[in-house]
Amino acid sequence: MPAGDSFFSCAICGRGCAGLAMGRFSEKTLERNAMDVSILLVNWNTCGYLRECLQSIQDTVKGLEFEVIVVDNASTDGSAEMVRSEFPWAILVASSENVGFARGNNLALSHASGENLLVTNPDVVLLDGTLEGLVAFAREVPDAGAISPKLLNPDRTLQNFHGRIPTLSTLLFLHTHFGRWVDKHLLGQRIRRRDRYEVYGDFQEVLAFSDGGAGFCCTLIPRRAIQRIGFMDERFPVFFNDGDFAMRLFREGYRAYMLPHVQAIHYGGSSVKQLDRLTYNQEFVYGLRTFYGTFRGFLYNRAVDLILSLNVPVELGKALKAVLQRRRRPSSLFDPIVDFRKTLAYRPGNARPHIFKLAERPEGQETQGVPEETSPSPGIPAG
Repeated sequence: MPAGDSFFSCAICGRGCAGLAMGRFSEKTLERNAMDVSILLVNWNTCGYLRECLQSIQDTVKGLEFEVIVVDNASTDGSAEMVRSEFPWAILVASSENVGFARGNNLALSHASGENLLVTNPDVVLLDGTLEGLVAFAREVPDAGAISPKLLNPDRTLQNFHGRIPTLSTLLFLHTHFGRWVDKHLLGQRIRRRDRYEVYGDFQEVLAFSDGGAGFCCTLIPRRAIQRIGFMDERFPVFFNDGDFAMRLFREGYRAYMLPHVQAIHYGGSSVKQLDRLTYNQEFVYGLRTFYGTFRGFLYNRAVDLILSLNVPVELGKALKAVLQRRRRPSSLFDPIVDFRKTLAYRPGNARPHIFKLAERPEGQETQGVPEETSPSPGIPAG
């Protein structure tokens, strides 16, 4: 957030938090009020899921000093009001605009004092021992930079959420009509199983990765790692912020871990499902191209464009069929070409080249927006 802006209002102090959004606050404050873990939640119109998530935190976390910071991205479904009335022990930071997932989490971190940071989506439900198991592992394994539980669907079946850092083969076989057909009918879904870590099945041993597995659905990150590499890059407001973070993490010698006996429930896609198809594609492709442009270069990005263009003839065929069946107007026949051009040209207004880094505050500068007092241990009202 550029200096002088005041999009945010802290529900505890009532002041604008522009100073915090720049990512600078006192490490001395952290030492004085250190928690075992700070839970960061960025919410956008997922009030029901957020309520269940916060309730699960209140019900299951035991034996840890923790705090919960909720950043609400200008929701219109009453999310902020629900947090204020039903979970007053949570730190609520309300934004007057949707600043995206990455910038929202950076803002949440600017309020956090935990030794560890749990980045979790509002549609995640913690189970007994989830947070305690993640924190214990982080303290025991020095090279752990991102630790995730085994994720379950609401019916308690295994969910394959995490995956490898995407490659061109990932893009071709998982994100084009032609590639998905080849992988399914000729390769026995070998590429999908490899890239989505489905090859491990219902794993019973700790998995360690240096090529992926650091998704931000429900992941514990030790503060020591963030002190070395920074937090989220705000060029990735929706997609591929996890891939960018993972690349920086692995380059510093950290690894991502998934724990078999520490589990959480994930409904999945509660926020992105609210996007229409064109907006979803625009955000996804923007994140993808920005990621490849950062870590692979110009020519790699041109290869991405070429692979994505393979979808256009298929979409044209679908449009023609719909026109012939009189389900669409003839004028919509070339919409796939128009939409593809719009997708490649898209630049989100809430993206900016900024990586949040923990830094000492200049002497004499007041820390804005950080409450002087925190909730009673373990973060919820006593008694």
